[in-house]
Amino acid sequence: MNKIIALLLILTMLALSACNQSQSTSSRAERSKPRLEVTSQVVMLRRAPAANALIMPDGTLKIDDVDLPQSPATRVKLQKLFGQLQMLRQHALGIMSSHTPPDTNTKPNALTLQSTPEIDALKTELLHDIPALQPYQESFSNLKASPR
Repeated sequence: MNKIIALLLILTMLALSACNQSQSTSSRAERSKPRLEVTSQVVMLRRAPAANALIMPDGTLKIDDVDLPQSPATRVKLQKLFGQLQMLRQHALGIMSSHTPPDTNTKPNALTLQSTPEIDALKTELLHDIPALQPYQESFSNLKASPR
């Protein structure tokens, strides 16, 4: 009788662990998708296996922590893109915080953002002006706002 109970317990544990595995696989797949993540200090373009590209508030573009020299006109476009994305992020976080009470027990997740015509126009110009951004083109279609 004890052997049957032990066997049932083991089978139940295996079944439960198999159910949870699909969630971790899907979250890993979501994390590996190309995306543009907007934080309070930086805009980060992610695309595996390429290095992260960072757009700083002053219009500096860094890929793998290396500053890429830009013309003054391109730097202004990068500053405008940073500003537009920050406004979109602040708007999304403001809406989210007004609708949900703060929960200190959960880790904040990134919010999905919808691009605007201004952001799309800047994206097109920057992809044309900066060849090093071409591998990150797909990242612009998945905008995320980080609460941090």
